[in-house]
Amino acid sequence: MTYSAYQEYMKNFFEQYYQKLSQDEICVMLPLGEDEKEMWSDDADFDAEWKKWKLVPAAIQDEEIKELEKEIGVELPLSLKAFLTVTHHCFDDPIGRNSVAKHFQGVRNAWTPVLVRCGYLPFAWDKEGYFIRCIRLEKMPEEEKCGIYQIDHEVLFDFDEDTVTSEEIDQCMNFISENLLTYLDEILHDRDCDSLREASQNAVLRALKEECGIQNYDALSDKMEIEEEFDKIITVLKPIQEQYAISDDDLEEMLWGMEYSVDW
Repeated sequence: MTYSAYQEYMKNFFEQYYQKLSQDEICVMLPLGEDEKEMWSDDADFDAEWKKWKLVPAAIQDEEIKELEKEIGVELPLSLKAFLTVTHHCFDDPIGRNSVAKHFQGVRNAWTPVLVRCGYLPFAWDKEGYFIRCIRLEKMPEEEKCGIYQIDHEVLFDFDEDTVTSEEIDQCMNFISENLLTYLDEILHDRDCDSLREASQNAVLRALKEECGIQNYDALSDKMEIEEEFDKIITVLKPIQEQYAISDDDLEEMLWGMEYSVDW
């Protein structure tokens, strides 16, 4: 795929994703200052702290890309280069911001030198801020084969940055998508792991309330402490578990985590 084709894809993606999010205006509102005035939407309330933002065509020179590559220690794949140079935007993770005032903010926030050294290029975080999303560079320059992986950032604290091996990092990585384009396409159409996790969690919460009569976390935790009651909950949730391919361990972890992860 040529660089111009990647650029066209990225332009279309950002436009479609912005249109999707802007259906709920709060999703494209931020406390933007004067340094981001170019990104204030034409219909933004200039007197309000929170302003609606808009997409702005990027004007990033090759010299700035070369400086970024020197800073992060790796040459950018063409797809990621296009991702960073076509449009300025303020999308949060799992996209990562790239505003007029703070170029490449998402990539810089995710950058972890030990991952680059081990063959992974960080470019964003997951929606909840637990996992670092990376492009695996092993198959370069065949970018369509460069998969997207994620790693729990806390795992990195267990390693010595100077001695950790690529094999050790590989074992901690979880596969997310085939490449950067499929990653973005899945986000656009709510097929990404963040959207599916949120959808499955909402389905579980709805079933707990409507079919199990559980209206708060305290009631859930009480029932989970009793084996017979816990088995009844699992039976009710079995169709959801199968629909979203949730393992037994992941389902139990989801239930115990609902004290903080959902709004009862």
